[in-house]
Amino acid sequence: MPAIDVEGKKVEIDEEGYLVHYEDWNEKVACVLAEREKVSKTCPLTKEKLEIIKFMRGYYKEFQAFPVPRGVCVNVHQPKDCTYEEFPDPSIAWKIAGLPQPSRHVVAQLKGLGGVS
Repeated sequence: MPAIDVEGKKVEIDEEGYLVHYEDWNEKVACVLAEREKVSKTCPLTKEKLEIIKFMRGYYKEFQAFPVPRGVCVNVHQPKDCTYEEFPDPSIAWKIAGLPQPSRHVVAQLKGLGGVS
């Protein structure tokens, strides 16, 4: 299984770059994932990015679901399109937040394509 190196520690990721173990996530892991996704080359991540991904993690932990992007922005008191402004694609924010790979249905909804059959 692939892994990323975070300060000398190997952290397992799947073939698509999603963390295998939710509990392996921390801000340093987020930095490495953000760099892999070409979202940020600096660590720590910006306050705005961290607010978004921490909210996503908390929401997922409580509801086992992906939050609606605009709902994220409202809850972190950022502009209504914050997830799209901070990340090229909300599913990349999901990955950097250390959450499991979303289903095709969830990805389609995030990209405004509706559900998939």
